[in-house]
Amino acid sequence: MDGKALSGSAHRQQRHRHLLSAVTHAPTVTLAQREVGAKTNETAAIRPLLEPLDLAGAVVTFDALHSVKDQVRWLVQEKKAHYIAVIKGSQPTASAQIKALPWEQAPVAHTVSGTGHGRRESRSVKTMAIAANLGGIAFPEARLALRIHRRRQESGKRQTRETVYAVTSLDTHQASPADLGGYVRGHWGIEN
Repeated sequence: MDGKALSGSAHRQQRHRHLLSAVTHAPTVTLAQREVGAKTNETAAIRPLLEPLDLAGAVVTFDALHSVKDQVRWLVQEKKAHYIAVIKGSQPTASAQIKALPWEQAPVAHTVSGTGHGRRESRSVKTMAIAANLGGIAFPEARLALRIHRRRQESGKRQTRETVYAVTSLDTHQASPADLGGYVRGHWGIEN
């Protein structure tokens, strides 16, 4: 699920039209789409967009903008779906808790490398169970924390590195680290 401004839709005094879409990962198929006023209104459009869809057992991915606790709780409890939520500064408590986990003690559980579009990329995934009886993470229904480290080398440019943190309602027996990395990577298919 993600929102995008419609290319070529702005003219004169009218701003770009902005759409929130629910799209499958592979093959890429649009399941639902809803026009929203602007990027900041996307979160209010999530429930009306997803309400008619049967999401039981599905894994819903979204970026940090949509990592809204009430929406996530609704997805899991009412729609019976799972989620993978990217956690950034907009969730300061959860972000601090996830970054403070003992990641240096966790082994890399999955790595993948590839080349294409004039660049080399590699991604490594670490996962860590979230122990609810020890306080958990300040994010609803979270069962696993993910740390994804990305390296990108474009031809003729310096290598860039990025670390992304996420949480998921999936448990270790429901998805492997490779599956989780694939879900996070697959989310970006919505960009196309």
